[in-house]
Amino acid sequence: MDRKLKQKLDQYTVPGHSEKALEETIYRARELTAWISRTGDERMTMGQFFFDQCRFVRPHTWLLKAGLALLMAVWLPGSITGSEIWFWTVVSLAGPLLCLINANDLGGFFQPGIIEIQMTAKYSLRHAFLARLTLFGVIDAIVIGAVSAVMTACGTAAAWQVLLYSTVPYLLMCTGCMVIFQKVREESTLFCCAAWAVLLAGGLLASQSMGWQIYDAETASAWLLAGAAAMAVAVWQTAKLIKYMGGNVDEINIGTIV
Repeated sequence: MDRKLKQKLDQYTVPGHSEKALEETIYRARELTAWISRTGDERMTMGQFFFDQCRFVRPHTWLLKAGLALLMAVWLPGSITGSEIWFWTVVSLAGPLLCLINANDLGGFFQPGIIEIQMTAKYSLRHAFLARLTLFGVIDAIVIGAVSAVMTACGTAAAWQVLLYSTVPYLLMCTGCMVIFQKVREESTLFCCAAWAVLLAGGLLASQSMGWQIYDAETASAWLLAGAAAMAVAVWQTAKLIKYMGGNVDEINIGTIV
């Protein structure tokens, strides 16, 4: 066996030493080292990555948010003046609608093919999802705060009422979307989020049709408790979703993420 191996090895010859080849190898190694150090300094920081997410948000998402903000701040105060109950119902419906606009854009993270993009990116899907989620949260907080400020300045409603009656349904909508992102396949996420928004809207409309006084001062404590519970569950479900997303580094149950 050793003789056969020796015979096969004898068939191969080692080329002679070449000074030119050695010099070329050293030259290319220096070029590669210089390129790595140069591009390493130019790589995107976490802050740049976060603000760069604005470029990847689809234009119609910004248009829908701006349109909803204008409707709430300009059209709503002058159009629904006969019934305070229905005025607050429309304010409450704006929260789930604002969150549904986010779900339409965030659903792109759960589409097939995202794993191939992640393999070539510095930041994982977890980073991108968190950055986009934080961005939308800040923008939505600004929208709700601006609407409440305009309504207060116009004497239409108190700021705390606008914040309370729009934020609580918004948090409930966010909680449902986080659960849907975990349980539903990628092609059905937007449909299920829209169904959850319709269910929330139906509950608010049904309560008014049945004459329930859910917008009285006596029910403010119940709204606060519901908001605190919704926020706690939303944070829990978001942390659970992020734990199991990430494509090539974490558990994959369905599609490319969960």
